[in-house]
Amino acid sequence: MRVTKYLKKINSVQNKFLLLAIYSGIFLFVIAIQPAFAQNLTSNSWIIQFGNFNVTSGEKNSASYNVTDTVGQTGSGPYGSYGSSSYFVGSGFQYIYQIDNFSFDISKTLVNLGELVPNIHSTDSHTLTITTKGAGGYSVYAYEIHPLRLVNGADEIVDTTCNTGSCTHLVAGVWNNQSIPGFGYNMSGNDIPANFIDSTYYKNFADDETADNMQIVMSSVNIASQRQATVTYKAGINSNQASGNYETGIIYVAVPGY
Repeated sequence: MRVTKYLKKINSVQNKFLLLAIYSGIFLFVIAIQPAFAQNLTSNSWIIQFGNFNVTSGEKNSASYNVTDTVGQTGSGPYGSYGSSSYFVGSGFQYIYQIDNFSFDISKTLVNLGELVPNIHSTDSHTLTITTKGAGGYSVYAYEIHPLRLVNGADEIVDTTCNTGSCTHLVAGVWNNQSIPGFGYNMSGNDIPANFIDSTYYKNFADDETADNMQIVMSSVNIASQRQATVTYKAGINSNQASGNYETGIIYVAVPGY
């Protein structure tokens, strides 16, 4: 009888322990499946769900440097590959950091080539200056409304094909033979096309009248701050050129990247 009672008591303790273990397991399981929520932000025009916030940010500087930072973001990017995959996502507080306003400046808008004399080239120049705030860089395109054309007339100073007849609005070539007439341009300075090897290399402008695609004259994938390039315009004529005033318009299109 005593043995029986003792066994029953042990069984009772074991049952209680098993029941406690089951309850404990259920309790732990319930805790584990409770949803966790991050911050939600809302306004009349937008909702941000499950956003996360930096724990510190600011500007640090000294006499030799200026640094801004943010700390605390999770899952910073980029994800995917820009231009070569089906998607691209840039994430992180400073993944795209705005350092300045976008600006584009042309030092002068009237280019005067003066009085043209046969077999002597005439030049004039101005400077393009660009600052961008986007981390995707920038591009500056250019094209001409039409070739240099006689005002109130039809005669034109042809677009240059350079010394050997090889340069176009796509390809630069050496043009230093002053007996070869035409109209073209050279580039020097920051972020210019690589085929402007030196000051003797020229191209002609893409012609809007013949539906040429405008061409890049400055570009970079980096943030730009006061990047400058000089455009040198050159014209030459032969003795058969009709006298009078010639003009055209050059259009520059500056595009920031984001």
